[in-house]
Amino acid sequence: MQQIHPSPLSKNIRRARIIRRKTTTVYCDTLKRLKDEDAVLINQILIIRLRPRSEATEFECSCVNNSNIDSIPSVDFAYPPMGSNASNFPPQLFYPDFMKGTVQRREERETYQVVLTNDKAERTFAFCFKFPTLPQHSSIISTDSGISTLDNRIFTGLSVLVLISPYPNEGYFSELAADLVLAFQRDNARLLSMCRDLLQLRLTTSESFDAKAKYIVRDEYGRQQWTRSHMSTILKKIGMENALFIFLNMLAERRIIITGSNVTDVSQTVHALVRLLAPLEWPHGLIPILPDSQIEYCQNPTPYIYGLLRYNLSRISELIVPQNDSSFSPDDNTLNDDIILFDVEMGIIVPPISRPKNKQKIGLKALLEQTELIGFPRAAVCELLGALKSCIPIKDAEKADYKIEKKIMIFYAKLFGHYRSFGQDILTARNRKLFARAHPCSETRLFLNWFIENGILQYFISIQETENDGCCGLKFRFQKVLKKYAPPARINLEGKKRKAAKSLIWKALNH
Repeated sequence: MQQIHPSPLSKNIRRARIIRRKTTTVYCDTLKRLKDEDAVLINQILIIRLRPRSEATEFECSCVNNSNIDSIPSVDFAYPPMGSNASNFPPQLFYPDFMKGTVQRREERETYQVVLTNDKAERTFAFCFKFPTLPQHSSIISTDSGISTLDNRIFTGLSVLVLISPYPNEGYFSELAADLVLAFQRDNARLLSMCRDLLQLRLTTSESFDAKAKYIVRDEYGRQQWTRSHMSTILKKIGMENALFIFLNMLAERRIIITGSNVTDVSQTVHALVRLLAPLEWPHGLIPILPDSQIEYCQNPTPYIYGLLRYNLSRISELIVPQNDSSFSPDDNTLNDDIILFDVEMGIIVPPISRPKNKQKIGLKALLEQTELIGFPRAAVCELLGALKSCIPIKDAEKADYKIEKKIMIFYAKLFGHYRSFGQDILTARNRKLFARAHPCSETRLFLNWFIENGILQYFISIQETENDGCCGLKFRFQKVLKKYAPPARINLEGKKRKAAKSLIWKALNH
């Protein structure tokens, strides 16, 4: 009897269903619930530094998995005092490369974001600013009793200022960081006063917000040389072909590891790639930079996007190269096809994709081959790559970001924009099949057969009728794009074919 092998399409459908059913697709509703009158801008302020293990708390020692490193991350300052909430803020999350001083003997001033997710799947964002601690500095410690005490130990090196907020907007906080660091270095009393005032700030759309925000300052004299990168800047740096390859794998809900030599590059790349999904969202594991002591998180079998410093790669070699083969040879066919490993400086490492000699970026041919393996329509990906590359010459980073977001929305609209014809009933088993069959293009219909089972898409569709982000938000902009680019459905909810004229016109204009 002839053995029947499952087709790649059925494999993709089965995989999408398993991921959707077995992973959490509950998103953070914090931003939806906040109102102007109670929209707290900053929840917690921390300063983290490396402290000798003998001086750290028992909790801080447990956070680094009992590693043998002499100096471990420790909370040097906390406002408000954390008390019983200390377990919500493991210090190694905010000083992720604390082993770097031992491994490489070199550290740099950096800025990066950390995503915090609680047991209710609610996300908050920690904006971290690494800065030099001045010699002869006596650090200030906020105790649980609320009384501030001076620690007379002399400490030199780097510390990390952490501002924790429900708002994923770096622009609000980078300007505050310079003043807070200056106060920490020179005036302990002013630091406490600033922290008390900052926790009273509320985010509002009122024009008088800047006037009320006492400590939003301009770093006119470059006292702290932190950098802020736009999405377009990062994508140009890593290459649009590479960015598009990772983007498609995010939509396919793969496990993705971004690696590099420093925290800033890795963290900013992770955030830029996640932003590329908008207005869709990433519901799975998201850690922009994994602490040195928690590399085992990479063994998670469910989808994730993790940032990982390059010197930690040897610790996950068996995950990347199974069967105890630690070689990263491009010709090795045993590489784990469920893992994507991307180096911000060297390009795609896993899977082993052929690319022009001595080039970081993959070639168009290799990209399209991978596109078909994942299950995306080749023509749509070609069109998207050209559209994204057209954004490269734009010098204004804000305009380039806006343009990239629009190109992604057009890509979505052409692929699944006809979902509006099915309303909320689209998510029933019967209507999901009808939705896939309703697209005018046969290649896209094959793609939608598995993509409609995807948790990312199903969540997005489910909230469209209940969520409104104003007249300038991404979802509002996407609705405008849909009106222009969404395909007409070939069949209706009853499964009956509609007149073909509209579909033919749409195909002529968009293909």
